[in-house]
Amino acid sequence: MARTVLTVLATHEAGTAEHDLGDFLRRYRRRPGIVGTFFAFAPLAGALTLGIREGDLTGALAITLFVWPPLFLWWCVSTRRRLEGGLYVFEGGFADVHGRKVLCTITWPEVRSVQYRTRSLWAGLIPVARTARCVIELRDGDTIELDGSYRTLHRLAEDLHTA
Repeated sequence: MARTVLTVLATHEAGTAEHDLGDFLRRYRRRPGIVGTFFAFAPLAGALTLGIREGDLTGALAITLFVWPPLFLWWCVSTRRRLEGGLYVFEGGFADVHGRKVLCTITWPEVRSVQYRTRSLWAGLIPVARTARCVIELRDGDTIELDGSYRTLHRLAEDLHTA
C-alpha cells in the first residue's frame, strides 16, 4: 500500500513537491456509489421483468446484449477509479486522491478546524435517512467537505481532528 501512495504522489510531483507531507500513516478508502450501482444493474432487472411479463425473451435478450454491457463497463471503470483513490493521511498533512489524480494536498498548519456533522431526516417519530459529513475549514477561508462515501468517516474525522 505504501508503494501505491508513493506511486500516486510521485506521478504528481508538481502538486506535492511544495508540501512536505512526511511519512504515510493511514489510507481511508471510499465505498462504491449507490446510484451508479443501481443504474448499472437496473437494465438486468428490467430485462428479467420484461421477459417474465411478456413471455417473449426477444426484448429481454436485446436489453441484455445491447443496453446493459456499456452501462456495466462504465460502472466498472468509474468504480475502480473511485476505489483506487481515497484520503491518504501523512505525518505532515493529507492528500485527497481520485484514481491516480491528486485532487488536493493539505498540510496540518493550513487546517483551522475539523468538524463531524450529521443530519437526520425524520418522518414523524421514525428516522428515514441520515447523512454525515466531515467539514475541514482551512485558514485561507476555503472548506473541504468529505461525504459519507468514505467507509469510516467518523474515525477519519477524529484522526484529522487530533492531528
